[in-house]
Amino acid sequence: MLRGKRRDFGNLAGWVPAGKNMNAMAQWIAQQFDPALGWKDVAWIRSLWPGKLVLKGILDAEDARIAADHGADAIVVSNHGGRQLDSAPATITVLPDIAAAVGHRTEILFDGGIRSGQDVLKAVALGAKGTLIGRSWLYGLAAGGEAGVRQTLEILRKELDVSMALAGLSDIRSVDRSALYGRHTAG
Repeated sequence: MLRGKRRDFGNLAGWVPAGKNMNAMAQWIAQQFDPALGWKDVAWIRSLWPGKLVLKGILDAEDARIAADHGADAIVVSNHGGRQLDSAPATITVLPDIAAAVGHRTEILFDGGIRSGQDVLKAVALGAKGTLIGRSWLYGLAAGGEAGVRQTLEILRKELDVSMALAGLSDIRSVDRSALYGRHTAG
């Protein structure tokens, strides 16, 4: 490790004016964030953008309500990998409250910890309409290119099918919280 190449943000190295120094890069990254950014900016974007508006990074029911009030077509329950704040809640923990608050008003997508089809089933059971798969597709890409990504998606699909079958389910649209306990109750 001592003799190895120092790690850096290779994807940003060409953009940082001060070069490849990690301190300079950290300062540049900090300057990219606008602390004044707020809900008024979301309303402004909504007024200009006629397409689907999806907001990522929602972690509590109140923010979910505000997002829906500002015209979000979908929200992504995400803590961005928990890298920014060590105390950020796990997304699976906050998902049920967010779903209860706005699941009838806007589509809810889930991001965080999806590594198997069973994880997809859990997220849907707790109120998500769909999930993002984070790093899984990257592992497939690294291992086998496009074919690796296809295989990753197929593995997730098969795992979801098996998990649903074990819970007595055959249609993802009928998944509810009872799927978490292996006994489906919805009609």
